[in-house]
Amino acid sequence: MKVSALIEQLKDYTPETELIVAFWDKETIEGYGNPKLTDDQWSQVVSTYENGEWYWQGSASEDFEEIVAGVVGATDE
Repeated sequence: MKVSALIEQLKDYTPETELIVAFWDKETIEGYGNPKLTDDQWSQVVSTYENGEWYWQGSASEDFEEIVAGVVGATDE
């Protein structure tokens, strides 16, 4: 998701609304021990994660590792 899309979604809330927010940026995902990603690979990871059905918070790092492995493997071929 692009930050601009998130900001647009958040406009529906008042400034006093409490939310639980979770996000991962490219550097965080790479910090889980994944290889460095190009911007194109990162876009593929984001797309795959947004369109998939993955376990939520507890397994986020494992989910991203699986997605990154698929993206990196696909682009290395």
